[in-house]
Amino acid sequence: MLLLLALHSISCSFDSTQQLPVAKIDLYQETIILSMPQQPVPLEQALPLRLILPAGVTPKLAIVEGESMEMGRIPIQWRSAEGNEWQATLYLGACTESEMEWRTTIPLAHSDNNLPTSVTFTFSSKR
Repeated sequence: MLLLLALHSISCSFDSTQQLPVAKIDLYQETIILSMPQQPVPLEQALPLRLILPAGVTPKLAIVEGESMEMGRIPIQWRSAEGNEWQATLYLGACTESEMEWRTTIPLAHSDNNLPTSVTFTFSSKR
């Protein structure tokens, strides 16, 4: 019995070290670029995000919200990487829907009047 439980546990777990295919998303005229896993993104695992911004631009706390179903607000805290790059990790929980649409808003702090004060994009997930 214990062997069956152990085998079931192993077969139901996912490999968190698995590299996911990455897509680059142009959020604003090729000056704000987001790299994230290709859509639909998987659920219940760490999703690495990388944001490239122009010099002097800083991302504030971003928010992910369900578009196709109310899922609350999921915060994304960015941390500085090298150069003009920022990194974050997103975790999306599973729900009753097998496919979901999500909206992410990233507020931006800067003094450049030619750039937006925030960027928004949508993406999909699938369990």
